Order: sequence, then C-alpha cells, then structure tokens
Amino acid sequence: MPNRETIRGRNRAYDRDRPPSIHRLGEPAFPIYVSAMSSLAPRWLQTISEVALRVIVVAGFLILLGLALDRLRLIFLPLLAALILTSALLPAKHILMRRGIPNAVAAIAVVVAGLAALGAIGYFTVSTLTSEFDELEVDIEAGFTEVLQSIGDWAGISDDEVDQAIDDVLEGVRGNADTIAGSVFSGVRLAAEVLAGIILLAVLTFLLVKDAESIQRGIARRLGRRRRRDFLLLTSGLVDTLGKYFRGVTIVAFMDAVLIGIGLVIIGIPFALPLAVLTFFGAFIPVIGAVLAGLAAFLIALAAEGVTAALIVGGLVLAVQQIEGNVMAPFILGRSISLHPMLVILAVATGGALWGIMGAFVAVPLTAIAVALLDFYTMSGRFASRKSRRAAAEADP
Repeated sequence: MPNRETIRGRNRAYDRDRPPSIHRLGEPAFPIYVSAMSSLAPRWLQTISEVALRVIVVAGFLILLGLALDRLRLIFLPLLAALILTSALLPAKHILMRRGIPNAVAAIAVVVAGLAALGAIGYFTVSTLTSEFDELEVDIEAGFTEVLQSIGDWAGISDDEVDQAIDDVLEGVRGNADTIAGSVFSGVRLAAEVLAGIILLAVLTFLLVKDAESIQRGIARRLGRRRRRDFLLLTSGLVDTLGKYFRGVTIVAFMDAVLIGIGLVIIGIPFALPLAVLTFFGAFIPVIGAVLAGLAAFLIALAAEGVTAALIVGGLVLAVQQIEGNVMAPFILGRSISLHPMLVILAVATGGALWGIMGAFVAVPLTAIAVALLDFYTMSGRFASRKSRRAAAEADP
C-alpha cells in the first residue's frame, strides 16, 4: 500500500497533463464527476440552472420568512409600528430633555400625547360616521338610483327594471349583512388581539423612546470595532430616515385634509369634516389610501348632491393630489424615502393582503428599510447622512 509521500509524488506528476475526467489519488471522485457532467451541458444552460437555483433558494427563504412573520404578526406589526412612532417622537423627547425634564418623564409625555392624539382623531371619525350612517345610507341609495336610471334611459332600459335590479342588490346586501359582519367582527378573539396589539404598541413605543440610545450603545458594545461603527451608522441613518418620513407624511396628510375639507365645505358636501379626517389617515397609505379617500368623497357627493357635485369633488381630489405629488411631497419629504411608484403600490398591496390595514400602513417604511439596508451594504455607508455620521462618531465608545 503506497504511503502519503508516494501519493503526493504521483499527484504532482499527474497535474501537468491529466485530463479533466481523471482525479488525483486520494481525492473524492464526486466533484470530478459533477464537473464532467456539467461540461456536457451548454454554457447558457449552466448559467440558467445556477440562476434558477439561487432564485429558488431566495424565494424559499422569503416564503418561510413571510410565514413566520404572519404567525408572529401580533408581535411583529406592533414592533414595527412602535419603531416608526419612536423615530417620529424622539426629537420631541430631546426638546423636553433640553428644557430640564428627566428622560422617563419626557418619554411618558410624548408617547401619551402622540397616542392620545391618534386615538382622539380615530374615535371622532368613527363616531361621526356611525352616528349619521342611516342618513348616509339613504342618500347613497338615492344617488345610485338616480345615476342608474340615467344610464338606463341612455341604454333603453325601463325605470321599473332598474328599480328591480337595485332592490335585488340591496336586499342581497342587507340579507348578508349579518353574515358579513359576523365573519369579520365576531368573536372575542379579534377584540382581544386588537387590544393586545394596542397595549403592546404603547409599551414598546414608551420603552423605545425612553431607552433608544442606551439600547443602541448596548448592542454596539458587543460588536467589533468595524461592525460597531457600521451598526451605529446604519441605525442612526434608519432612525433619521424613518423620522423624517413619518413627520413629512404627517404634514402632507394634514395639508391634504385641510384642502379637501375646505373644498367640500365650499361645494356644500355633507360629512366634510369626517371625509377630511379620512383623507388625513389615507395619506399614510401611499397611492391606495388617497384613491380610497377620494372615492369615498366622490360617492357621498354623488349620493347627496348629484352628478355635477360629484364631478366637481372628483376634480378637487385630483387637483389636491397633483399639488401633493408635484409640490408638497417633493419639498417636504425630499429624498427621505426614494422609492419607485410601482414598488410602493406592490408593497402596499402585499402588506394589505398579508396583514390588512396595519400591513398597508407599515409596508412602505418596511420596504424603505430593506432598500436602505441594501444601499448601506452596496454603497459602503453612503446611506448615512453627515448628521448621522457625526452622531455615530460622537457615540462611538
């Protein structure tokens, strides 16, 4: 039996002119067989196979990640929402601390004020719409009847046939209303999940606002010097970007709501204030939220005042959206989150399909975080602003 030195000598002798299908003594034969089999396939087929394998691996990872996040949505969604709110509330806490208020007291003050403002606006909107829902339902029914009768006259359909079709649709909706409401809102489980999510959101927001800096430094101390610097740059840049985005969207949403509300009052449309508040909340769901809020205003105008008023409201909504997209959003938001509109629409649709309204709300910030991470690792830290770099350098222990 040859010893190790003999095998090495033979390997050196074979290395100069050995064919690809012959492996050296002591080597496993499997890689050679794979190489020989691969050489039989065209180069383009090898490239496609390699790309397909990578795509399958990445797609499988994303599917598993999505399933895991869906199972943990009661934790993941409040945590992500808390991170967004924290990035928006941290400057207010710093202002209070510069005035001599302790960290914990300042954190409690800004969190309570922020959550109370959101809760008050939401309660006002829901209570106003529900208190006058019966009147609104009658107006919508009358408006649709008028429109459909006009279409029927143009198409040669009698009023009786139109009325019968409307009655059939309304009876079907009313007959299934209890079933629909029961399938969506029934059960103690849903109420418990919502309550638990709100409590978790409030607690996480308070803890993050209070201890954001200490959490960042604590994690950084456990990393190496190079990774510590990258971590500080990345987290500072993400917090800065999310904060600018949330505050900018809030300002744009407020201006949209004011313009829409004033326009509806001038036109004489009922529910002008609730529709303005709906426009405010819709602005936090890019593209889709504005479309839904504008559609609601159009339908109410159609039901209450007729086709002419509805067309005027539609023109008002389009004008406000043009002002927002071309003037307010570029000026206020700047380049805080630069995403292509198609990517925004796909992100909102995916988030809404997976996690409902909350998913649509967090979809764009989550996508922006993913893009920022990619930019950070592909552009060698250019993602972080000068302010973030300076803050990270000062915080580097």
